[in-house]
Amino acid sequence: MEVFIMLQNFSFEVKRGNLVIQYAHGRYGFWKYTFRFQDSKFKLIGYDSSSNFGPIVNKETSINFLTKKKLVRENTNENAEGGDEVFKETWSKIRIDNLLNLSEIKDFDDLEMRKY
Repeated sequence: MEVFIMLQNFSFEVKRGNLVIQYAHGRYGFWKYTFRFQDSKFKLIGYDSSSNFGPIVNKETSINFLTKKKLVRENTNENAEGGDEVFKETWSKIRIDNLLNLSEIKDFDDLEMRKY
């Protein structure tokens, strides 16, 4: 059973056993956090974001905290109109010792995903 709840720009969804919290910023993109329940806590296992200008995707970031890998996709087509973006993909490894607990997050705006 999947559950989906939307409040203002936030949505909460249980998908494949994971809790997914997403903040949609309209035509400017979104931030999505994926948590897995383990050790009696919700642990952050994934992060995805998209930076858009209307229908044009400028940059996408995806971090998998379990595999410790990060993918950044940047649109290199300056004349893109939406759907015809050309992406340069950059993979990197991230350093993380422990998964972050949902209960430790006081404000999602304070999460600094750029450090990974």
